[in-house]
Amino acid sequence: MFQIMAHALTAAAAQAPTPALPADAAQKEAPATVEATAPETPNRPKPPKPAFKPINHDEDYSSFRAVRDANLWTRLKYIPIAGETYATLGGELRLRPELRIGERWGRGPQDDDGNFQQRTRVWGDLQVEGLFRAFVDLEHATSTGLDSVVAPIEEGRLDFNQAFVEAHVPVGPAKITARLGRQEIGIGNQTVFDMREGANTRRSLDLLRVMGSMGKWDGGFLTGHAVLEKLGTFDDKTNHDYDLTGFHAGRTFGEGPRTGRAEVLFVSSDRASLAFDSEAAARDQRRTLSLRYAGKADAWSIDVEGIRQWGSFGDLDIDAYYVTGTVGYGWQGGWKPKLSLRVDVGSGDRNPNDGKIGTYAPLFPKPLTYNGDLGPHNLTIFQPQLSLQPSSKLTLDFSVAGLWRTSIHDGVYSLGGAVLRQGNETDSRFFGKRATAAGRYALNPFTTLGFYTIYGDVSEKFKPGRDLFYAAAYLTFRL
Repeated sequence: MFQIMAHALTAAAAQAPTPALPADAAQKEAPATVEATAPETPNRPKPPKPAFKPINHDEDYSSFRAVRDANLWTRLKYIPIAGETYATLGGELRLRPELRIGERWGRGPQDDDGNFQQRTRVWGDLQVEGLFRAFVDLEHATSTGLDSVVAPIEEGRLDFNQAFVEAHVPVGPAKITARLGRQEIGIGNQTVFDMREGANTRRSLDLLRVMGSMGKWDGGFLTGHAVLEKLGTFDDKTNHDYDLTGFHAGRTFGEGPRTGRAEVLFVSSDRASLAFDSEAAARDQRRTLSLRYAGKADAWSIDVEGIRQWGSFGDLDIDAYYVTGTVGYGWQGGWKPKLSLRVDVGSGDRNPNDGKIGTYAPLFPKPLTYNGDLGPHNLTIFQPQLSLQPSSKLTLDFSVAGLWRTSIHDGVYSLGGAVLRQGNETDSRFFGKRATAAGRYALNPFTTLGFYTIYGDVSEKFKPGRDLFYAAAYLTFRL
């Protein structure tokens, strides 16, 4: 794999600079889409654009048949077999040193002297006559020098991150796809389903998905289980204690500088065991309904999502919610600055004795920060943000945020649901504040260099504990 990467990187050196990188550096490390500019000759077609996407199986190389001989990369992306049947090979290597001071805001095991993480992925895609597909994605991730908790999100020896089969069925003007097996999933803004790019290991689910699209409409159905992740080799398995079934639908509006998209997502989940600050572990049968709208009008952009949860937790009724919204304004001149304001409100339990549990419990969420310092449970955030693009290869992101408990009767949680501060430790709502800085630089179409830092100042009323400082640099190669 490393030989292939070396050849591809050498071939990429002659290509032109990349265009604008996405502003969301905290979540998207994959190299940006770029246009290669090698000269076009009768015997050497112009290489197409590398179009890496956050989820690798979303990439489509069916149009590479005519240009597959342009360079080594195009030959890897379209390997003809017979007729319209072809295969695709891909890979990723990410190297990342980290410094974690005040991990979990100073509670629990600490890792003050730094650690080093690597993640290697290799995948293959077989497309049979545009009707059938088989996809396999192997992942190997390790953490060296991590003195705190080595969880499956930090390390996972060689295992199947994805392995699925798929069938395409055209139905009139619609396109229907049925997919069965282990697969990454990201829907909408990934508030409910996220593939966990920031962690050292990515997240996948064991699902049957049926998806369709027609015109400006798309949607689908899913049912299956979470994956029980372990640290060893080929030991991840289906988690039959965590079931889920759901559906989603979306529609796009407008075109050009004025566009919008509306989405609905419903998920019925059943977890054998879940715990909260005021409640011992019990069975959690939760219904999650999300409504989202994202759009832009010239320089303005907006993304708002409201989530309602109900069901049962042990003998208690669930009554929870989560609201997130970002509004921004961008300028096209100079460094293309964009100012945004983000607000998040996740409900907490208001009364431990009312026969209800009011804590919002995310399913497979995208973290609020790169390192996932806090979960959205019982958390209210007010966060101004600034993005800059000094050059076509470089993007910088900055933010500051105030952090409050939504309910003073509930605790402060990690992204995974662990209680970092119990609700009865203080009557203060204000937990602390944090500032972040991130940057991404595209060395070439296949290589990205980036950094992320976060400083969190915990309120005196939530001590003993420590202020948080997290810093990471990463180098990502992707084919």
